[in-house]
Amino acid sequence: MTLFAHVRCTAPETITTFGVGAAAAALVIRPWRKTTPSRIRQRSLLALVLAIAVTASGCGGGGSSSSTTTTAAKRRPTTTATIQIVAPTPNQVSPPDVVLKIELTGGRVVQRTTGALTPDEGHVHVTLDGKLISMAYETEQVLPAVAPGQHAIEAEFVAVDHAPFTNRPKAAVLFEVK
Repeated sequence: MTLFAHVRCTAPETITTFGVGAAAAALVIRPWRKTTPSRIRQRSLLALVLAIAVTASGCGGGGSSSSTTTTAAKRRPTTTATIQIVAPTPNQVSPPDVVLKIELTGGRVVQRTTGALTPDEGHVHVTLDGKLISMAYETEQVLPAVAPGQHAIEAEFVAVDHAPFTNRPKAAVLFEVK
């Protein structure tokens, strides 16, 4: 059973929903019924709160869309795979064309990017100094023309849909280019 009419409303739908909610709230609460100014303000405020609640629930004010996102996040697979950077080694001095070699245990690098998510299939995201530079479908590649200096390289085994596994298997190495 769906509790909400829409996940997202357009601007005209939101305005209309708010108007209908405000009219219905006003008819039920009748803020004009009491003559004291404080009672009129109090009932008017209650009508406004009800109209906002109707609009939020009718236009997806955090209800169904956030619960769908939470449910989807819980369905991310966990993997038993481990990843290690074999080259460059820690503190290695490398030429500008850096050869990256990765060892993946308990998982397979595959070419596909759609289909069922499995805990043992995916590919490797490579970052250099915090910047994504490669979405690799193999465990060895050349990183051409890396600038001289100290660098940090990180490799993460991700699911076939490019999103991370729940437990995010990663490896990182610091090295230098001369």
